Amino acid sequence: MNVIRKTLGALFAMLGTYYCILSVLTLAALPNVTTRWVLRSGDPDFKYDHGTFMVWIAVGAVVVGAFGYRTAVKGIMAARGRADSWLALAIGAPLLHWLWFLYRTVGNGVLDREAQAIAMRNNVVCFGAICLAYVAMCFAMRHGDSARRSPNTGMQPRPLRDTEPPAPCSALLFHHGLLGSRHGDY
Repeated sequence: MNVIRKTLGALFAMLGTYYCILSVLTLAALPNVTTRWVLRSGDPDFKYDHGTFMVWIAVGAVVVGAFGYRTAVKGIMAARGRADSWLALAIGAPLLHWLWFLYRTVGNGVLDREAQAIAMRNNVVCFGAICLAYVAMCFAMRHGDSARRSPNTGMQPRPLRDTEPPAPCSALLFHHGLLGSRHGDY
């Protein structure tokens, strides 16, 4: 199981790096990306909202970059054998990829109906597989944490010193002032 987690961690580190690079490239060419998206949408009214779409695409690129950074860091940690929670990423992945799916669907507006259906199917399969991989990594890391814990790692009683009451019941009574001093003069 440890090899699987380390391999998944390395793959997620590469995916996170890809998301970061994609984010930087999108932000670097933001006006061109926005113009191309508006033209590909096929909606003649979108050109009047070019500035608004540029802001939304920039926000989306920053979110993808932040998500990619977090994925890369957690992936590197997992590849090195460190267990960490992937719950936030597993919850965020469907949200991020749903918005990304909508962006890509609108961007395929000038394609004919059959090409749109193929593009949408490919996006659903790709994004669905990625989201399932995040959930699988979340469970793999949780399973790894619970497998490493022994049932006796909870609150262990510390050894009593000679100045403490000898029994837990008397310790409770002493704490509430119902017994005398710690030295046994009850």
